[in-house]
Amino acid sequence: MRSRTLSSLLLAAATAFAFTGCDDGAIDKGPEDAVPADGKLDSFARPTDHGAIGFSTNVDSFLTADAKYHTWTFSLSGNAAVHLYTHPQLTARSVTDTVIYLYKRGPNGWGSYVARNDDDGGSLFSGLDRNLGAGEYRLLVKGYAASTRGQFAVTVDCEGAGCTPAPAPSCLFGDTFGALLESTATRITGDRELHVTDSQSALDKQRIVLAVQQSAHTDVTTVEQAFAAVDQQVIRRVDLYDETGARAFVAFEYGAGDNSYGAVFAYGSATIVSKIHDGDLEACTARAQTCALGADWFATRNSPAFTRGASRVVTAASQLTGTDATDALAAIRVAYADATSLANGLTKVDGKQLNVVDLNHTATGTKVRAFEYGAGDNSYGAIYKAGTTTRFATIVDLTYYDCSFAP
Repeated sequence: MRSRTLSSLLLAAATAFAFTGCDDGAIDKGPEDAVPADGKLDSFARPTDHGAIGFSTNVDSFLTADAKYHTWTFSLSGNAAVHLYTHPQLTARSVTDTVIYLYKRGPNGWGSYVARNDDDGGSLFSGLDRNLGAGEYRLLVKGYAASTRGQFAVTVDCEGAGCTPAPAPSCLFGDTFGALLESTATRITGDRELHVTDSQSALDKQRIVLAVQQSAHTDVTTVEQAFAAVDQQVIRRVDLYDETGARAFVAFEYGAGDNSYGAVFAYGSATIVSKIHDGDLEACTARAQTCALGADWFATRNSPAFTRGASRVVTAASQLTGTDATDALAAIRVAYADATSLANGLTKVDGKQLNVVDLNHTATGTKVRAFEYGAGDNSYGAIYKAGTTTRFATIVDLTYYDCSFAP
């Protein structure tokens, strides 16, 4: 941890005039105003958020009528001893009575604070010393009284292995477009050249424009302009499948001034999972995963990782209501995008019946619900977290193309 010399000097300075020039004006300050709720979600949902704070860096801030609560975040990759404190700004001539709160992000957000301090070491400033584990933390600073105004600075010191950021997870495809083509993590299921005269879906037209915008041609807005902007007016389309993660991707790559540009997209969407800039893969969000559902619907139904729950055959729209009705229609639209309603969709599927199957993932206790049907002798549909619209996978010809259930 950084030497406490600076901390001690700042504390001494703060103590020297701790009870002069402040809002409270007396040691007996009375109860703190606007105290966060202990043991439940507190009321500070929208403070002035300053983003990440670097370790051993003095950051100046102000309590004003419009900015009464200030937050900073920091992350630990493992165990560390952390000292976080407020103190006077270097040019300050008065002390601001601050209170400091520490939060740790959980599965449902920040939740309640895990530590608090007021008047550290006889000063009106605040400080906390804690041994913390890996995770993301939030530091909140407020005034003791609702009327507290003034300058303050905040610092977070850190000592231990956890202070070093964890290595950034590697991109599923590798670091370059060339590595993507040679990667063993994904399998190439299609590789062809596209021309402006080729028939393209509305989604592919959108993705082509977005891909071309990754080069200097940020002003293209139509697929015709996109093809006109690239070398030889040719765009390469590469379809990829991640068998372990049960996900599909598509890359649109082209030459622009003899350099390689483009983008890689998630299955069935215009969401960019990696940008191709001068042959390099940048801003990649696709990471290696193992789909807990297995590779396809057959594997899920027969997996020992799941226990079978209730199942039923739906033949009429009136048999489903609420979220289930919404999920069922979305599942039918996987194969029949033109289905106008659940009742209409049921007339299109094989046998006019929809199979609804509940499964429980034993390891995590997660309940999943599948809406599956036949379409031209193939299996289609979708799998959701039961009772929600959170889709875990889309079933296309029995196979999953967008698995997100990878606990």
